[in-house]
Parts: sequence; structure tokens; C-alpha cells
Amino acid sequence: MTRHSLFVGTAIIAVLLAGSALAQDARRALNPDHLPDTTQYGYSQANVVSAGAETIYVAGQVGMSDDGPNDFRSQVDRSFENLLAVLEAAGAGPEDVVKITLLIADHDPDKLAYLVEKRRAVFGANPPASTLIPVTRLYADGVSFEIDATAVKQR
Repeated sequence: MTRHSLFVGTAIIAVLLAGSALAQDARRALNPDHLPDTTQYGYSQANVVSAGAETIYVAGQVGMSDDGPNDFRSQVDRSFENLLAVLEAAGAGPEDVVKITLLIADHDPDKLAYLVEKRRAVFGANPPASTLIPVTRLYADGVSFEIDATAVKQR
């Protein structure tokens, strides 16, 4: 084996390894040290998406049910279950979510505390960016929560 072929072979291996790392890192959370640590609340200040990532836009998911309780916590739980089901259908998971928007009717500290708990449980240590919008009413009577999301995955 010549020096040239050894160099070329090593370069090819390096490119393949770099490509593999990119495939695993379509996004990375960004939480600058000089800003508050929002990960304790289940969200990041921002997410950076690598070039070539496929973007998934998930429509607002609600958790109203004809068969079960429709209190705030139940609606939140079912909304997140619906979100995860849509992501799975797109070949993605919670680790691929870069941004969520939460809409809450009749917002109060207890509802916020439950959302913090739920975001942390679903998204773990590398959470997406998040926006919370208190609203007076959602699309139908009784609906108290809605979540939409943007996710990315490596192509």
C-alpha cells in the first residue's frame, strides 16, 4: 500500500465518520451561559439545525376525548400522545423536536407547573425551544390545551 492510497483511505474513513455524526446530530440545543437555565423548565433557548435536515411541521394537537376525563392534565397528556404519534408516523421522535408552541386557556401557575413536568418527561435533557401563549379560548368549548411542533431529522 502506497502512502497516497493510505492517505486517501484515511480521508474517506474520516468523511464517512463525519457524515455519521451529522446523521445523529440534525439539531443541537443552545443554552448560552449568560441566560437563565431554561432546561429546568423543559425547554431550551434555541435549537440549531444542520444543513440538509428534513423539516416536519406538526399541526396543533389537542386532547379532548369523548371517552375519558377532559380535565387540563388529561388533555395535556393526550395532546402529547397525539404529538408523539404524528412524529412517529413521520419517522421522528421527541429528540427531533426543535420548537413547540403551547396554547393554554385559563392559564394559571398550577397548569404551568404541570406543563413544566410534562415537557421535562417528554423531551428530557435536550429539550426544544418553547413558546407559551395564554389564550381566552381555543377552537371549541372545553378545549383547554393545544400543542404544535417543528421537528427535524437527518435525510
